[in-house]
Amino acid sequence: MSHERIPVPGAELDDLNLAALDAWLQQRAPALRATASLEEVALRLGLLARSAPRVAPTPVGLLLFGHTPQLVQPDWGLVAVAVRGTTLADPVLVRVDLEGNVAALVQQALTFVRGQAEPGSVANGGLPDGSEEYPEPALREALVNALIHRDLRRAGRVALRRFVDRIEIWSPGGLPEGLTDVTDLLREGGVSHPRNPLLAAAARSLGIGEQLGRGLPVLARSGGTYARRVEIHSSPRDVLVVIPSHWQRSSVGAC
Repeated sequence: MSHERIPVPGAELDDLNLAALDAWLQQRAPALRATASLEEVALRLGLLARSAPRVAPTPVGLLLFGHTPQLVQPDWGLVAVAVRGTTLADPVLVRVDLEGNVAALVQQALTFVRGQAEPGSVANGGLPDGSEEYPEPALREALVNALIHRDLRRAGRVALRRFVDRIEIWSPGGLPEGLTDVTDLLREGGVSHPRNPLLAAAARSLGIGEQLGRGLPVLARSGGTYARRVEIHSSPRDVLVVIPSHWQRSSVGAC
């Protein structure tokens, strides 16, 4: 059985926002929901699983409709840090552990980045005052990919690390099987091999991600005419997305 359809140990129906789940089921499978119970439809679509003598949320149900999935699976959260420098050896200014379902995590992470924005002038060589340091479409795409395509069986929270010259988004688990040449994917896209297909499909229907194979090209081209572009580094253990700042400033400046 797929790891996505296995009940999450310790999770209960009370961990889910059942009203939001039912609203989605009625939109996703209206004919089926009209003739079957919420529980039956959620079982069919892989958001619940039987765990005798009861039913319990699957990873898909918990990540998309859970109140706080991290109470059951702590590693399914996101840690965000702002560093006053260019390496993790430099002083950490802010560290927060973000919790909630996938949509909430994305919004909280974007809010964190906005909250760390530097309001002062851009140093010599940067873009004009008021310009966007990190294009939000690139950030959103990287965050959604990290949360939806991470290896749910590996330990470790997705991490957003904001340095003075870049943002790094790290996720556990290498590229899904079938994806090997990151360079070609960055340039062309067109291939969607989600590691968690049920989660990706359900997230897409909720408006979280597209599953069109456009994610990597969107990231790669997010800089427009800016010389520095997004980089993606992968290993069998993890994926790291590096989004460079559009501003130029000292490595010891404030984050």
